[in-house]
Amino acid sequence: MDEEKKYTLSGGIFLVLLLRARKQRTAARKNAVGERDGLSDSEVFAGLIRTVFPDHKLPAGNSFKTYTSSYKKCALSYNEYMPFGRTELIQSFDSSFKENYNVFLKRMCQFTSVFIDEDNLGGWLVRAILEVINYDESITKELIFAGVGGQAYDKAHLLSERNIELQPFLLGIWHFILMHRPDNTVGASTFEKWHARPASPKSKWEFTSNIGLEWNKNLRINLVSLGNLGNEDDRQEKSIYGIPDRKDPILLPDGIAPELISDAPWLLVPKDVMSTGGFKEYLENAYHKYSTMKTLLYSDAPRDFKSFYVCNNITQKIPVKKYTYRTKTISDATAETLRDCSNFVLISGTGGLGKSMMMRHLLLDAIERFDESEQIPLFVPLKDYNEAYDSLFDYTYEKFEMLGGCSNLDDFAELLENGNCLLLFDGLDEIKSTVRKKFERDLDEFVDKYAENMYVISSRPIGSFVSLHRFTVLDLCPFTKEQAITLIDNLDFRPDEPIIKEKFRAELQNTLFVTHREFTQNPLLLTIMLMTYEQFAEIPSKMHIFYREAYVALSQKHDASKGAYKRVLKTGLTADRFADYLAEFCARSYRDEKFEFTEVEFDKYFNSLNEHDKGPHSLTASDFRDDLVENMCLMFYEGGKYHFTHRSFQEYFCALFFSKQKDKTLKYTGDFFEGKGHRSYTDRTFNMLYDMIPEKIEEYIFEPFLTSLFAEWDKANGYYTFLREMYPILFYEDGDTNGCVENEPESFLYGFIIHAQGIDAFITKDDLPVDERFITDEWVYLDEDYHDEDLDTDALIAIDEVPWDYKDRFGEPDIVGRNYELKISEVLDRPDLYEDVIALLKSDDFPLKAEFLAARKYLTELLDRHDSVGEDFFDVFR
Repeated sequence: MDEEKKYTLSGGIFLVLLLRARKQRTAARKNAVGERDGLSDSEVFAGLIRTVFPDHKLPAGNSFKTYTSSYKKCALSYNEYMPFGRTELIQSFDSSFKENYNVFLKRMCQFTSVFIDEDNLGGWLVRAILEVINYDESITKELIFAGVGGQAYDKAHLLSERNIELQPFLLGIWHFILMHRPDNTVGASTFEKWHARPASPKSKWEFTSNIGLEWNKNLRINLVSLGNLGNEDDRQEKSIYGIPDRKDPILLPDGIAPELISDAPWLLVPKDVMSTGGFKEYLENAYHKYSTMKTLLYSDAPRDFKSFYVCNNITQKIPVKKYTYRTKTISDATAETLRDCSNFVLISGTGGLGKSMMMRHLLLDAIERFDESEQIPLFVPLKDYNEAYDSLFDYTYEKFEMLGGCSNLDDFAELLENGNCLLLFDGLDEIKSTVRKKFERDLDEFVDKYAENMYVISSRPIGSFVSLHRFTVLDLCPFTKEQAITLIDNLDFRPDEPIIKEKFRAELQNTLFVTHREFTQNPLLLTIMLMTYEQFAEIPSKMHIFYREAYVALSQKHDASKGAYKRVLKTGLTADRFADYLAEFCARSYRDEKFEFTEVEFDKYFNSLNEHDKGPHSLTASDFRDDLVENMCLMFYEGGKYHFTHRSFQEYFCALFFSKQKDKTLKYTGDFFEGKGHRSYTDRTFNMLYDMIPEKIEEYIFEPFLTSLFAEWDKANGYYTFLREMYPILFYEDGDTNGCVENEPESFLYGFIIHAQGIDAFITKDDLPVDERFITDEWVYLDEDYHDEDLDTDALIAIDEVPWDYKDRFGEPDIVGRNYELKISEVLDRPDLYEDVIALLKSDDFPLKAEFLAARKYLTELLDRHDSVGEDFFDVFR
């Protein structure tokens, strides 16, 4: 990496960027006559602190101004007026942040409203922070809670986001810094790279960086407003910045799934439906038809819809300026709340997210509210629409009349002309491509003639919907964590074994929602995960089963739940054959570390597939692409490129491809993953391959690999060669140090084997000599009576950073912790100097010696297992 592009995200760097994005300052001459603008560095910094510690008090005089300057320059981490070093306080904030997220989000919205030029510089601010994160090598596995509702992202997923909300993003970054960057001084080198040093003692550091100016210009930044964030108590909270809440109706979800469990008896039609005049029969029939349904989980008999349904949030992006949007969020949507957006609504969402469920919810709610709205809801599934219908009017009338609606066309036309209908057209994407243009023309004519009605269309995201120019596109949101848990609570799953759901719910609450968020946020895939959990009990151990079930659900089961409709693939392939093509496509692109494709790149991969030799030969890359995007929802198109809906689908299908190859090729597969080195640790591909065919992996990859490895080691110096090659440097620590240490082997395959077999060593200070010859860092605490504005005197610091004047006043501080590095070759090559260390290394009790012996024993077991054949005929099939 270019040295100029090595950045470190710290509190000071965050503050620098916030100050660059603040609102325009008042002229200096106005400040001179007392008209302060409230936007000084220290006032912005104090406001930032109050987003998490609202009772924060400033010191008298100019002290805080000095502290702000030192913090911004990354010369100071915390002190009594910057409480970032109080562990108990930070942990309390973390717990409160996760339990009462909207309280903190409201404060951040207030902060940006007062201090940040949201419309003009909000986009730059987000891009600049993302660029820092991209070039911060120290950010690896930490999660950043930077999404709406406190959604967690790892580094890769955050950098790949195409839409980001400003205030949740800034709140998540601030939380990350407080939790993971207690040492603000790590950002000092970044600060110096971005600034020109002062020319004189009274001059200021001049910001010279172009950070954020060229970063991902296609990124869309959305702004959220205070609205009705949080609960009623939260809304009573006075602004911590002395300003009233903004009153525009742009809301954020409160993270609490609406209660949708009906108190009505099974299949009982609401009482208000009984007094609906001439439409009583239709409303009763429609309610009876759609108030129960079968699902993947309830395939044996229909269940009460309201007993398990959880309503997704819906968002509307409202343009503010180029690449900048405000986000309006609707929770517990009804036709009335959607009408506030438009009378012509298109709800877009990916497969399994709950579009048809939402349309069913809108229908049932409209039936129950009929006496208030006097608008008749018509649920019109579009999957059956074809060229045989002369018009959309005829098709809609047929669906209405089948449930006891108008007895003749004239009455139906009058109903529409009077604007008395709520038309719910479900499944635009399910219309065959050959009649899609006809439908769009028919819809245009229908809406022209009957424009007084309300229209809601649901569809997967197929194209830009440009042809539907009258319709406002709203996005169906993935589940929040609370909604996901509510769905699991609502599902009547294995009542004979309630412990299954209880355990799954606990894992969802604690880990799964973060580690598998792309699936736990999707109601369909979350349901599959619960079904898979019943069989395998521990989801991460058999992830390929989940992905297989997810693929089956996307290609077959989901559509089967809608009745007779069966999605027809443009390629004409069965789901199994389609998976064969996709598996090879994923394996080839995975080999090249290619995760997104232009159309030309996509076609190149597709046309190179060996699967073409197995037929049919009429397959085109265009049809295959369309099936992946429109029918399977395994890819999406954005920014001129095709992307996997989730990278793990590529990993699963890549593993599937390798699992189906001839046994003799598996050795080359092992070599491929070994050649990828530590990059193989970043995904689940090899893990899933091992889960798919463990015996074959052991026989054709592990056995020859370990045989070769031990032969090379034994040919040289055995165990000592193992140490030199696998663990050339051993890291360990003693006492209080700034960080933690790990010792991973140099070989991916060897590391995978020892982890899989549970024989990997764990080294501590008790296993290695506390020897000054191996010390790399020493750590100290300074006396509590010592104060230095440019130094975090309360924190653990390296001994070589102790100021000279401290030693004059207090003497040498006591060492409280040390880091050690033991270089194997250096020790083994000088036995005269390190006789005692070598004796320790070669002891059978030393963890790495035990690991070495266990790995050799495992190889012996593999060889015995594959070489032994009994007398019984079936022994050969073991």
